[in-house]
Amino acid sequence: MDYLTLSISFLDKNEDTFLLEDINRLQKLIEYHSHLYYNKEEPIISDRDYDSLFQKLVYLEQKFNIKNKQSLKVWAEIGESTFEKVKHSRSMISLDNTYNEEDLRNFDERVYKNIKNSLVDRNEKEMINYTVEFKFDGLGVELIYDNWKLLQAITRWNWIEGEDVTVNVMQIENIPKSITYTDYLEVRGEVVMPISVFNDINEKAKVEGTKIFSNPRNSASWSLRMKNAKVTKERKLKFFAYDLANLEEFKINEKIENYFNIIKNLEKLWFDISSYFEICNTINDVIYKIENFTDIKNKIDFEIDGLVVKVNDIDLWEKIGFTEHHPKYAISYKFPAEVFTTKILSVEHQVWRTWTITPVANLDGVNMWGAVIKRATLHNYEEVENLWVKIGDTVFIKRAWEVIPKIISVSVSNNWENILAPKFCPSCETEVKKDEDKVRYYCPNEIDCPAKHHEKLTFAIGKQWFNIDWFWEKQVELFLKHGIIHNIVDIFKISDKRDEILKLEWFQEKSVDNLIKSIKKSKNVKISVFLTALWISWVWKKTSKILSKLFKNKKNLLDFNSNLEELEKLEDIWPEIAKNVINYFNNESHKRILSELIEILNIEYYVLFNIVNKDNYFYWKKVCITWSFEQNWIKIWRDDLIKQLEKNWGEFIWSVSKNLDYLLAWNKAWGKLEKASKLGIKIIDLEEFIKKIK
Repeated sequence: MDYLTLSISFLDKNEDTFLLEDINRLQKLIEYHSHLYYNKEEPIISDRDYDSLFQKLVYLEQKFNIKNKQSLKVWAEIGESTFEKVKHSRSMISLDNTYNEEDLRNFDERVYKNIKNSLVDRNEKEMINYTVEFKFDGLGVELIYDNWKLLQAITRWNWIEGEDVTVNVMQIENIPKSITYTDYLEVRGEVVMPISVFNDINEKAKVEGTKIFSNPRNSASWSLRMKNAKVTKERKLKFFAYDLANLEEFKINEKIENYFNIIKNLEKLWFDISSYFEICNTINDVIYKIENFTDIKNKIDFEIDGLVVKVNDIDLWEKIGFTEHHPKYAISYKFPAEVFTTKILSVEHQVWRTWTITPVANLDGVNMWGAVIKRATLHNYEEVENLWVKIGDTVFIKRAWEVIPKIISVSVSNNWENILAPKFCPSCETEVKKDEDKVRYYCPNEIDCPAKHHEKLTFAIGKQWFNIDWFWEKQVELFLKHGIIHNIVDIFKISDKRDEILKLEWFQEKSVDNLIKSIKKSKNVKISVFLTALWISWVWKKTSKILSKLFKNKKNLLDFNSNLEELEKLEDIWPEIAKNVINYFNNESHKRILSELIEILNIEYYVLFNIVNKDNYFYWKKVCITWSFEQNWIKIWRDDLIKQLEKNWGEFIWSVSKNLDYLLAWNKAWGKLEKASKLGIKIIDLEEFIKKIK
């Protein structure tokens, strides 16, 4: 699966359906896009797509209580950089993003909620005014001045530290090299490339056959980090100031009360600032400004990708607070989707994880908000018929809030070739089948289809199943390609292939040894986890736990003899599931793999405490648990509570919804407590939970 298609699949996925295993894949996906963005300056997705993927990662890390959050890192690992790294005096954190009016109003409500103790009554909310200014689409840079002079320039890089690009920044004409301010000052802003300069560079590149940039932002980033400072000067970059690292000191020294006047004072020091810089008395005024922004974006000679809204009163910022990723007193409103036209050059038929075959259109590349889009999903073949779309047609393509590229209609029909469901699987050439009464076409070859095989192995190594660190989807693909692995058994024998792996590009002794250690550790597995990792159709986590009572030893796995009637008597085992289980264990290929796995793995089989007791208080009840607890100054971790819940056949749920049975919460879980109360969900405390578990 290519990265663009994988991106679309994650972007199209509802957050409530994410699993722990998705974190690793999403981290690698973001790392890949960041590499294209920072190192190669050749992104294949837009900022909106990246923002959405990033927010999903943040959500997942919170959902699964990940301690070492990779979302707190910026993926600007600049491999070719020779610039010295310098720590920022204050982290250059990001802004939270919004794309609609409702989110802006929610932001306003959060601001008020955080400062309500500082206000006398609700009417004083009118005193909270905001500034609105351009959100520049460039490279974040910090300029350090002392005793009048510009001493150093540092890129944003990874929030904590940046690259020392002082020599190159000195080539930017609109950056003052000295200012009429004698004290220490750290000015933050954005380096951008004028659109006119960008167009000239690309026109010249086309003639000379050199690098063509996809957008002005990447061109600006590349130009600022050139080893030859003369090239930086030729690129005619510009800098716009919007923040100070030592803002509080400047505010006191200059006797300034609000953000608007802080930035205006920077303008007096000869810094360029946003030419669109407004004060709004209420959030309604902010929304009005945004709605009437009209064509200003088309009249300026540099890229902006939205507007930044900030609370104007700096004294309120500390009360409103911060997250580890962004300040709560500011938010970025990003511009909505636009419709573009392009041509369908061809169509690929792709086998997905569910064995479904989906048409994916290859497009004549179109620049959509800074990213060149060359592929778009057609979802299914019924959608193709409804759109009357054919290969060669010029089509309208839209990004829903700039997230998922989607063909919405035909602009010009050229009728080159009809788009039909394939008769044979594009991966294994098995004859394709269609679900009765459904639109789904699928490959029935469960054993030998390479695409299915790849997906099965990628699934099995995931966090919730064999949980093999240092093993990723691309490695599965690479190892299959080079014959290092052929099936799941080979994964657990990979230490025998150590020398072969080291011959592959990018593999070093340390990473291979880490992989081997992780595989060895993963050999200890519970029977319920093992059953899920086998990827029996329709057998998921809950079903595996129910089925696990049938397996008390190796013999039960090898000589599985339950019939349909016996399986259907089990809780929640439907006829379709029972049939799939029997077919799996009766398959000779599966039996061979099982016999080998049983000898390699240390499987923890069904034991007494797993016996289902329907009188158990939490028997198949959906329970949400809010983070970890403290009792008598002792920390009680949520993971331990989840284990106790699952031993008692309860089902852990990450979020509060109307389908929840109980919320286990402590008194600081305000948001979930409030939502659960409104929905009428029973709330229990730790003491009650401990009493109810057996």
